[in-house]
Amino acid sequence: MSKPLNPWKLSGYKPGQNVVCRIMNAEPGGYAVLIPKDNLPGFLPTQERLRLGDEVLATFVCVHNNRILLSARFSTSNQAVQGAPSTQTVKWEEQLDSINQAPDPNQPQQPGPDADQAFSIWASQQPTRKFHLKRAIDLILPPIHVDSLNQFKIADYDLEWLITDLEGGMRTGCVKASSEDRLSRAAMLLYRGRAVGCIYGCKSMPDTLPTEQSLQTMLTDLSLPETKVMIYDLPENVTLAMSALFLGYPVTRSDDYDARSYMDYICSWFESKGQTACLAISLKQTMATCLVFIYKGQFCGAFYVEDQKFTQDKQFVYELLRNDPNSSVEASILPPEMTSSAVRFGFSLSMARKA
Repeated sequence: MSKPLNPWKLSGYKPGQNVVCRIMNAEPGGYAVLIPKDNLPGFLPTQERLRLGDEVLATFVCVHNNRILLSARFSTSNQAVQGAPSTQTVKWEEQLDSINQAPDPNQPQQPGPDADQAFSIWASQQPTRKFHLKRAIDLILPPIHVDSLNQFKIADYDLEWLITDLEGGMRTGCVKASSEDRLSRAAMLLYRGRAVGCIYGCKSMPDTLPTEQSLQTMLTDLSLPETKVMIYDLPENVTLAMSALFLGYPVTRSDDYDARSYMDYICSWFESKGQTACLAISLKQTMATCLVFIYKGQFCGAFYVEDQKFTQDKQFVYELLRNDPNSSVEASILPPEMTSSAVRFGFSLSMARKA
């Protein structure tokens, strides 16, 4: 068990604050770091390859389970091979005061409690994911239990009623919408009434939009009376694992494992750390996609996108990999901090509607 952090030292840190951290060890998806000023341990998700011992600037997000979660703000001045000794010459500590005084134009500070601010900081720095599917909304699985399915036109109710129902009912599941007026389809992943993923597709907008922008555009289409709506519940463990695709951090690979070996390796690491994650398997022979859901280190299901099939049989995934050993396997991890009391996880539908 990690050593408890000194609460007096932590009291000086707020979401959005710039801090200097030292790269200590590589982990899947980033680095274990140390904040030298107060000797505090943390984790910095990044796809950059950094030198051990280098000091970099990062943004404080939150603290949970005796670890500080940071978000990448600057890389070092030296691009280097991971694990090489540091030759850094930039002294970030000397520049920190002036940087903290100057607002970052790419990261506006949002008003509100620390838990909302922490999520805002985290979400604003997540990369936009590209989904290469004929209908990207198919990436979110259909209802597992059909008795929760509800379908209607928004004209039969109204958007304000829908938002109140989803937020007030703290719904966990999916909302799908299709608009003939806009020639669009969209899908929103919900966790306890807040959006933790969103995909929007439209003939006039072929490129993948960031999650927050997709959500805002989807809500605009939901204000059109002829928009068709489908709502259904999903299990929380599957929902959180899938949310890693949208609001988690990717694991950059540098290994030479085949698909099954890498899945065994990364799932073993997830289990040892109790991580929640989503594996995206791209099958080269059939050009199909399978998502594997890991919740707190345990396999909780898989979704074969092309057949819209959900299964809790792990052997189904192993059979796919046995038949196609050269498949691509990519992992995205949801930081445990996102579902802690330190963060209010997900985008507010009410606030996105007003944006």
